[in-house]
Amino acid sequence: MSPDDSPASGGDDAAVVDRAASVADSDVSEWLSLEPDEEVVWVGEPTTMRLVGTVVTGIVLIPVLIGILVLLFAPLSYLGIKHTDYVVTTRSLYVKRGILSTNIESVDLDRIQNTEFTQSFWGTQLGFGTIDISTAGSSGADISFDDVEDAREVREEISRVQREFGGGGRGARDGTGGGDSPARTRQAAGADQLDELVAELRATREALERVEARLAEGADTAVEPADDADTAVGSQSRGDGPLTDETDRQGSDRADEN
Repeated sequence: MSPDDSPASGGDDAAVVDRAASVADSDVSEWLSLEPDEEVVWVGEPTTMRLVGTVVTGIVLIPVLIGILVLLFAPLSYLGIKHTDYVVTTRSLYVKRGILSTNIESVDLDRIQNTEFTQSFWGTQLGFGTIDISTAGSSGADISFDDVEDAREVREEISRVQREFGGGGRGARDGTGGGDSPARTRQAAGADQLDELVAELRATREALERVEARLAEGADTAVEPADDADTAVGSQSRGDGPLTDETDRQGSDRADEN
């Protein structure tokens, strides 16, 4: 048996075929406009199994009449499920919601900071969960894939596509040879700006040091003449100057005359 005929290889091929079939059968092309180098990787919607919790809750609460209202809203919840689409492409994540109107949200792969996987009680029992996607600087989830089947695998698929996007996978697909992603380009630009700022601060500090040195030299030059004047005055007060010597000679001459 060749490696290509191994069970593992067959399972991977089947998964790829199923995913390609689901993408081909989806109607996302009606509302999704892709870039020339953008490809759809995964398409999904909330699972109808999440209605199980709504129905069970409604049945339990029928004796208090609230359950009847809960059951009446079940068809509306079903319509909400059928009018919600989740899409993962090679560049972005998309969420489309709306029954009477359409609301489309998107997040680029290079902006994704974190993905979180959560499961409710019914999600744990029935195998579905929610994926919350947040970007850098946000206080919470920017978009979320609510109540999708095999949520763990979907989260891993998002991480895989994100790694390929950041590692130059897009360049390999469009023939540009990879290259830096927008996130890496922004990081490099930020590093260059930081280096320029450090260089400017260093030059400013050196200029201030030179000014300080010149001021110190000027202060020393002004102090030296003042010291000479003080020395001269001190000599005269002690009787060491020429005036004192002349006075002494005149006193000696008068003494001789007498």
